[in-house]
Amino acid sequence: MTPPVRLLLQDFDSIQQHLKDLIKAQDASVSNTPQDMSTNQKTELENAALYVTQAIRQVLRNTVRLQDAHKKAIHSFLDDVFEALDNQAARHDDTSSDARCITPTSSRSSKAFNDLSPTRQHAAKASESFDQLTPEARKDLSLAFSTMSSLYIAAASETTASKQKWFYGTVFMFLGVVEEHQHALAQLFPDLTTVSPTTGECSSSVEDALKYLHESEISSPLWEQIAYVLLRLPCRNEQPLRADNLGELESHFADQLRRNYRGDAPFRFLQFVLKVNRQRTEQTFQASSRTFIPDDDSQSGFDAYLKMTSLVQSSGTGKTRLVLELGKVTPLLYTCLRRKAPDERPSVVDGYPLGDTRLYTYFSRSEFSRPTPNYASDTATAGDAPVPDKPKSFTVSYDLQVAAFVGGWFQTLATELNFLPEAQAKHEYLQKLNNFDGADSTALTRSKFFMDVVRAAEDLIWRHHPLDQRGSVPSKVFGPCLDSPALALSEQLQPVRQWLAQDKVETYRSLGTHELPVFVAVDECVELIIHNPARRGEKQSSNDQLESLRRVFNHLLKLESQHKKIASFWLVLLSTSTGAATLIKPKELQGSARALTKEVMPIFVGMGFDVLRSEQGPLRSPADVGTLEHVRSYGRPLWSSLHDNSFWEVAQAKLFGKRTIDETSSVVCYNVLASRLALRLVPVHDGDTALFGEQKTLGTQSIDRHMRMLEHVAEDSSSFSINAPSEPVLAVAAALAMLSNSRQLLGISTGQNSTSLAYAKIMKTFTTQSLAALGPHFLKGTGGEFLTRCVMMAACDAVKLPLLRGNLANRASTISRPVEVGAFIRKLVQLDEASQKAVTERVDSVCSLVCQRLGADSTANKEDVQAWLNFSHFDELPEVIADISPDYLWYCWKRGVAIQMAHKQPGVDGIIPVFVGQLSSKFVSDATQESQARSDGDAPGTWSSGAARMAPFDAGAIHECEAARQMTFIAWESKFRKDALGGEDASKDALTGPSLLPAACDASKGEPCSQLTKFGLLTVLTDLGTEQAFQDTRLQTRAETITTRGKGHQLSRLWIRGISDVKAYPCLDDLGIREQLLALRAGFTDVRVYEQYNLNPLPLWNAGAKPDEMKHVVEGPSLLSSWPSPAGSSVISLEQVGSHAEPMDQS
Repeated sequence: MTPPVRLLLQDFDSIQQHLKDLIKAQDASVSNTPQDMSTNQKTELENAALYVTQAIRQVLRNTVRLQDAHKKAIHSFLDDVFEALDNQAARHDDTSSDARCITPTSSRSSKAFNDLSPTRQHAAKASESFDQLTPEARKDLSLAFSTMSSLYIAAASETTASKQKWFYGTVFMFLGVVEEHQHALAQLFPDLTTVSPTTGECSSSVEDALKYLHESEISSPLWEQIAYVLLRLPCRNEQPLRADNLGELESHFADQLRRNYRGDAPFRFLQFVLKVNRQRTEQTFQASSRTFIPDDDSQSGFDAYLKMTSLVQSSGTGKTRLVLELGKVTPLLYTCLRRKAPDERPSVVDGYPLGDTRLYTYFSRSEFSRPTPNYASDTATAGDAPVPDKPKSFTVSYDLQVAAFVGGWFQTLATELNFLPEAQAKHEYLQKLNNFDGADSTALTRSKFFMDVVRAAEDLIWRHHPLDQRGSVPSKVFGPCLDSPALALSEQLQPVRQWLAQDKVETYRSLGTHELPVFVAVDECVELIIHNPARRGEKQSSNDQLESLRRVFNHLLKLESQHKKIASFWLVLLSTSTGAATLIKPKELQGSARALTKEVMPIFVGMGFDVLRSEQGPLRSPADVGTLEHVRSYGRPLWSSLHDNSFWEVAQAKLFGKRTIDETSSVVCYNVLASRLALRLVPVHDGDTALFGEQKTLGTQSIDRHMRMLEHVAEDSSSFSINAPSEPVLAVAAALAMLSNSRQLLGISTGQNSTSLAYAKIMKTFTTQSLAALGPHFLKGTGGEFLTRCVMMAACDAVKLPLLRGNLANRASTISRPVEVGAFIRKLVQLDEASQKAVTERVDSVCSLVCQRLGADSTANKEDVQAWLNFSHFDELPEVIADISPDYLWYCWKRGVAIQMAHKQPGVDGIIPVFVGQLSSKFVSDATQESQARSDGDAPGTWSSGAARMAPFDAGAIHECEAARQMTFIAWESKFRKDALGGEDASKDALTGPSLLPAACDASKGEPCSQLTKFGLLTVLTDLGTEQAFQDTRLQTRAETITTRGKGHQLSRLWIRGISDVKAYPCLDDLGIREQLLALRAGFTDVRVYEQYNLNPLPLWNAGAKPDEMKHVVEGPSLLSSWPSPAGSSVISLEQVGSHAEPMDQS
């Protein structure tokens, strides 16, 4: 008989006991665990029970009320389960556990599989390999995950403190299991080798993954869910630096850190901070008169939770240099954390500057003990808490640990500054602490200082830990740990601040202030996040040391409003990881409850770019654009600090996130192509939470691990954007990977073979996985332009492919070199004889003009003058342009970048700069002497009439700035419709591209030398959406010189229809990617022709009113000739209607 019992479904012990009673009621002699059950059988039974409960939970999770149908189905389901268990038990005893284990199998159709996100598809495939783990590992993982998943559901439905605490406890338990079996799991998930499971980043990622799985409409088996969570764990970059010659390497980085600072980022940062401070302070201080009411939920003076700026940007952008520069104009306290084992000394392999001594060890501890046998504070002093029966060791909260560190830091520095009477001497000491000059004496001073800081922090912990243990409010430890040190340090820094305001008076005047805050900077701040579930005293289990640091500065803000003499301490958090800032995180998850009423502090992302370019001297010849010295001078400062002998290995490791590329990773492949094709990502909410989560993950990982630039973060954290600005090093690193095969990627020398190139694999992963994660709106309306950039890039790469030889540095040099326009065209299209002749004649005519103007009369020199392209990547203009300067084209050509025009640019979608001349020609180095050699009486239309005074052409006759005279461009326009473009539309004036301005070096001349070409050298028209042939030739390619239908300009036009014809884009076959490009095209939404009729007219821009046309404005519409009207004769022609007529193929 079933025992009468009131079953409490909310209590696990009650449920468990009820089951035991039921078993005894059936047969009292039956043990709960049969003695003859083997270990494997016991594991199977436990796993089966977990799967059963998991399945029931998944099915019923959205059920509001349990219906009879549910109950009957569950009874039937349990009967089936027991039958399956009986069948398994009947099998032979020596059958392996793996074969007998009840593992849920997926009956998901291929369509359902394709509906999954790319990460879940990866998880579905990876889940099949879990049977390679030991039974113990599988049991640990399934039990930990199931418990965590169940408590997540409970915590989501009932947001009580206890439920949240239990849930976060199970997260730490699950991550602990992952850490325990990390080596075995890394065999299945290679990226786990770079995961640190104990970090706060991992716990946040687990929570995000569970949220995604819970909200998804598509359920997944248990092991697929586990695989998905493991794939979402944040990985860290593998260290690309070798461990040999560390002393030399450290000296090298120290030298780089001491270089003269270039750019205005520190000044803009100070302006940013002052503006934030004024906007959030002035009105509140005026209203409060600097009074403070001691209430936990109130603030005065500064309308934010704390004074803080997160400085978040990808690796190598100069964050540390920027902050160290601040120390020249205001007191700066700077520390750097680096993850390391307790017995390891700081190493440059882990990053530079080196991590400060003992800090990571200090923050990784959860237990502390009495600092010294003769601790001086056994007898409590005034203001100390009574300390009866101090234990030998004790666990402390994150709040006390962080507050003690900051208090110890402030107190140690105040003590050191107190020995220096003069303000200038105090400032020099601060500068010495922050001087990473590589000298042993300087390093020893800083090392000793932070050892003293840690000892002082341990003393504070010992003195005040009873408050931490007894108090229900963690902030009770803040006052004892922070107030006295903050006041003491403020007193020591006040004369320093006054002296700096006088010494740097011009800087202060430019900033419009007489006072700057004291900056407290924590570099690599995410290393503070080290979770330990053994801690006590936390108000919320989701806390970590970084959150406690924010609460510490919230307390200092309160202290500032209480004491007029205290300094304004401003926290600066530096990191390459987006974990240091709030990027699209719901406000209810941002910090503690007291922070919820305050706005999120804005994030600073405005680092300098190309800041070291001005240190690079002028080119010696056009051929030098391919040298490492030149290529590395663009982009982030990191590149100039790397050693030549390992430069490209490090550059690739930075781009890939590890030493070798993962061609199956959607994130890696997106970033490889983004480095070359000017891709920009803005994760957006569009009613699809799952897709938004994928976009956010891809975006944050791209910043953290793949060198993408964080462009903007909305102040309300509702959105952020990342982009890939022109950076030649990353573009060449990406090209190296794409043009290598698997053996070369492993460092094995081999010949090139298009069938084994990584190019096709990367394009396939991008098409099938990356685009799915990026969402349908990612390239909406720009698919044709993107495809054209792809084929232009492929044509240039195909020219260089046969030339790639030798080691990585040699191949990089080849990729960075210019290519002839003729070779590029041949890889872009296979033309008939007439078309090829039209292209050749056009290029030769411009080359002859350059020879004539330079005075090169010999046949050999004329043959040496060619038209050259130089681009490894694209970048986008932000605004529409009508003209383009040849100086700007020269700037882009040197940089190795082609231009994608702004989206609203009329006429053409992009241009590729072209230099016409000799690559070997030498530039003179003295501009003054050269311009003096050119007399003011030069004949118009020539670049040199003083031939007798000039060196021969091939020895160098012009200054680099005059190379702009030899610039022109190839324009390209993309169309992406199934119907072919008509002949009239292909002959518009705008297809010539923007007009070319005179060179800047001729600006002072009364009659400047005419441009090399009035418009572009050539226009490539890519009609990508159609496969229609030209009617007259039955070909899909043609080139010709035509007269535009409007103003009668000569237009050299190369017109390519479709993408499947082998004569169109032969480069695709050279690289083995035609199939991928066709699949990519098929994935884009076709631009519907009928939508051109579905438009509201614009009152300021229509067929009758255009600001750039010299004609009377037609006000209001007239009647169409083809439409019957009661008025009878009021008609207009189709030309007056505008461009709404059906396109006609007049070719």
